[in-house]
Amino acid sequence: MSLKGFWRALMFWPVRWLTRFETILDDATAQIVGDNNVVYVMRSTSNTDMLVAQRALRSAGLPDPTEDLMINGQQLARVMYLDQTDHGSAEKAIEDFEKLISAHQKDQQLNVKVVPIGLFWGRKPGQEARQGHTMVADIDNPGHWRKFWLTMFSGRHILIRASSPVHLREMAEQRGSTQRLAHKLARVARVHFVRLRHAVAGPKMTERAVVIQDLLDTPALKQAIADEARSKKVSEQQARKTAEKYLHEIAANYSDTLVRLLDRFMTWCWSRIYNGIHIEGGERIRELAEAGHEIVYVPCHRSHMDYLLLSYVIYKEGLVPPHIAAGVNLDFFPAGPIFRRGGAFFIRRSFRGNKLYSTVFREYLNRLFQKGYPVEYFTEGGRSRTGRLLPPKTGMVAMTVQGMLRGQQRPMSLVPVYLGYEHVMEVGTYLKELKGKSKEKESVWQVISSLRHLRNFGQGYVSFGEPINLGEALEKLQPNWRDSITTGAEEPERPKWLTPTVNLLADQIMYRINNSAAFNSVNLCALAILSSEHHALTREELVSQLNLYTRIMREVPYSKDAYVPEDDGEQLWQLAKKHDKFVVEADGIGELIRLDGSTAIAMTYYRNNIMHMIIVPALLAAFALGHKRFNADAAIKLLTQLHPLLQNELFISHRAEDMTLWVNALLEQYVQCGLLIDAGEGTFAVAKRDSRAYSQLVLLARSSSETAQRYAIVLELLQQAQPIARSDLEQHSVQLAERLSAIHGVNAPEFFDKKVLSTLIGTLKSEGYFSVIDSGEMMADHRVGELSDAVDLLLEPAVLQTIRQSVKQLVNAER
Repeated sequence: MSLKGFWRALMFWPVRWLTRFETILDDATAQIVGDNNVVYVMRSTSNTDMLVAQRALRSAGLPDPTEDLMINGQQLARVMYLDQTDHGSAEKAIEDFEKLISAHQKDQQLNVKVVPIGLFWGRKPGQEARQGHTMVADIDNPGHWRKFWLTMFSGRHILIRASSPVHLREMAEQRGSTQRLAHKLARVARVHFVRLRHAVAGPKMTERAVVIQDLLDTPALKQAIADEARSKKVSEQQARKTAEKYLHEIAANYSDTLVRLLDRFMTWCWSRIYNGIHIEGGERIRELAEAGHEIVYVPCHRSHMDYLLLSYVIYKEGLVPPHIAAGVNLDFFPAGPIFRRGGAFFIRRSFRGNKLYSTVFREYLNRLFQKGYPVEYFTEGGRSRTGRLLPPKTGMVAMTVQGMLRGQQRPMSLVPVYLGYEHVMEVGTYLKELKGKSKEKESVWQVISSLRHLRNFGQGYVSFGEPINLGEALEKLQPNWRDSITTGAEEPERPKWLTPTVNLLADQIMYRINNSAAFNSVNLCALAILSSEHHALTREELVSQLNLYTRIMREVPYSKDAYVPEDDGEQLWQLAKKHDKFVVEADGIGELIRLDGSTAIAMTYYRNNIMHMIIVPALLAAFALGHKRFNADAAIKLLTQLHPLLQNELFISHRAEDMTLWVNALLEQYVQCGLLIDAGEGTFAVAKRDSRAYSQLVLLARSSSETAQRYAIVLELLQQAQPIARSDLEQHSVQLAERLSAIHGVNAPEFFDKKVLSTLIGTLKSEGYFSVIDSGEMMADHRVGELSDAVDLLLEPAVLQTIRQSVKQLVNAER
């Protein structure tokens, strides 16, 4: 036994008792589990590291790193060490790489995979060095004494990252000597480890007080302070104190110790209040971080849980939690100080009229970007009260683009994130606010009250959508954007192209959030039961409808990132049943499942989370029922006409030209499901009226009824009440929607929401459906009548009759 082997054997049990680790394998590494042709690259020559890595890799199904690799009778090392503090070790690694590449050149069938292994004890980022001090807390080879203390205090919190492998077959086929290729491989590995440490632990931290003083001395803030003193007629010292006060209000105070404690607390907490957290797209963000990108997470906003859940998931994906832009309303004791140490920085609802605050905040945000801290903000600005995405607030996106114009060196990527829940604890509060109750101010008592009613919230869903590479996006949207880059420290001027470009980027973020949406047991059951008459279904009908939804969405997926559960209808119902949201009654015939009163209204929130994915299939079903027998081209024409209305209201990512392919795929699937009968030559007929398939088609169609009814109300008013002022159109639309809701039992809060109706009217205007005459009133285009007639066929006769009579009565009353 070698001396090194002797020390490993001696340390085996102490290290085993004192250490605990989490292992994250990249997807490509997970695919080579069981393959023996694997070698590892590590930074540290530490025996302790090797013992921990040995346990982790063996438990993951990868080869034991302490066992040599045999290739064609030649014995080669399984681990190469790139320890820059040990010149001999680094040179040995180069020699081993040369031997491996040479073996590949001799054996064309050989393909050894090189897997970088990173070990992180406690994941401390370390502190930036101050004058007279040398910070070594994050050095990979800290020395025996420091390693002892790391083992004692951080041994229970080790992260092991097995990155994507490099295939030596590809390296061997490149031109050049084995020595040159070996040096190239070593150089790539060193760069990878530097980036990996940055991704896992983040950049070195600077004391909060130092950050504030450094920012106050930046040219942009000095100029803003001088402007403030001049405009407010105060001294520059007073203006500087005001700027310092703003920075104290804004700045985070990140603590990796608190993050580690929160990790343990949240692991315990999630296990109690959630059945699990389903994560999609984690590999995406790891790849971005390891490629050296500045990552900006842009999630949707459902609940105060979002802050905690997303940071927890990112941390569990082996990455440093982001600095989070949180509303200043959350800066109350004791939550505020905890949030700050967890990475939150606070932002006011509005900067309007306060140029100094605006400059202070932009400088702080730009510093985060320049230093390489991942950042998170909610583009909706606040939590959605209806379950739909809110129109984006573009201020933070604009400041992110402006950060690029400050000479950001690292590539920057916006990562849309969909957050979904089977239970949102604030839904009851949202409904009260939608009915007119004032929003309660956040306080410690509100938190305690929420925790008092803590319960099992089912599953949580976190989906990382397709990233937007900001540089590449700007190249497409504004090819000359680099001309606006300012290389100095001063704040750049706001280019004319910024606002329209930011608006397009914000829309893309919302589209990609929705592309990553997740179906779950609660939102699917809510969709089915809320579409039924009197909000009640038999168990057999519900299970059958759930199977239909999931089958359609698997065969004709909304997007490649959308998540559809693998469970069948019965399993989904059993999962949803556990939440006590549904009333289950049994009689001599079977079980009846229904929603009562306020619960039915609350369940619209969960249904709305996925409405963008179901609206086109539902409208197509309504079209089929309205025509009984129809041509595919007619359905495509109507849905193409409705496309801009749907896109602006529900943030559907599909283009108008995609409708032909989408509708044809759905029609084919409806035929396979028995909902439609293919009559040949592009003609379709609905299933027989007394069949189960016909009932399923009706339920599917009713999912779109509220949307179609809103469209019918506005279009009917445009025709019958013209000329009409926009304010009157909005007011009358709200009145008619409220009346329709009362008569036909539409309980969705957004049905008569003025903002939703205003968005619809704005889209009709931008699409040229009406013109504005000299009096400022609107006159309908001839297309309004055509579209109105087509939409009317999507409605049930009783509803259509109510709309027409109500519009007629209102118009007569006005005249």
